[in-house]
Amino acid sequence: MNDRLCVIVSSSDRDVIRTALQYARRTVTEKFMQDTRLFLFGPSERIIAGDAELQDFVKRFQDTGKEVMACKWCSDDYGVTDALKNLGIRVDYIGTYVSEAIRQGYTPMVW
Repeated sequence: MNDRLCVIVSSSDRDVIRTALQYARRTVTEKFMQDTRLFLFGPSERIIAGDAELQDFVKRFQDTGKEVMACKWCSDDYGVTDALKNLGIRVDYIGTYVSEAIRQGYTPMVW
């Protein structure tokens, strides 16, 4: 059974982003999965950069010891790269990281 999860958050819907971040954190804290990776893409980056509550949800995920990665192309396009970096989010061109996770057997869950 595959118990490695790749959570990809790309929605512009704040409620969807909030739920995705909460679920990602709980997969770690409640040991729902052996491993969880969290990636931010597109509109979710812009929404998180300007929303204190969502930033707190990101921090709670980071507090589990896990890294959050965001797409640099998207964050540059939205003008939020520095804001995301200031939140401790690793900003990079992440297409290869997502692809590698999938090759390694991580199940992608897109929100």
